[in-house]
Amino acid sequence: MTNRTAWVGGNLNSGLGWTAAFNSGDLNGMTNGQTSMSSIADITNGTGLDQFMDISYQLVIASSTIAAGAAFGWYLYYLNQDGTHYGDNQIPTPGTPASITPAMNPVASSQIPAVASTTNMYGTTTGIIIAPGSFRIAMLNNCGFTLSGTQTVKFRTYDQNLNA
Repeated sequence: MTNRTAWVGGNLNSGLGWTAAFNSGDLNGMTNGQTSMSSIADITNGTGLDQFMDISYQLVIASSTIAAGAAFGWYLYYLNQDGTHYGDNQIPTPGTPASITPAMNPVASSQIPAVASTTNMYGTTTGIIIAPGSFRIAMLNNCGFTLSGTQTVKFRTYDQNLNA
């Protein structure tokens, strides 16, 4: 019998179900060029040891025309060895947007189509590699506009089953 590789649902959020990555208030009112780190409790990947993550979002702006090159940057802010600070420590207060660009490469970027008179932006970014340990997700807003209304960002995790 030949073995094959297949995906298997993650341990962090009970299979392939979607789990909130941010509270809506973490992103509402976030202006262009700001970064916000989730105020939801740490994602703890110390026991489940999942390998991959997807991020899916619905983000809202006032009706505007999206310019070419607009995007959202996604970052994983791992809890440092001191057990207190995350990543580069440029975002000291989770859930409070800061006017910074993280001093690390994004783990993913979601390009936004140049569309006239849109209010809702949707997308899913897949295949983000996650390391063991505790972390929070951060998002850089480069859409050109302030986010307003109810923001929804969710994540799911999964692994490879090498002997399916």
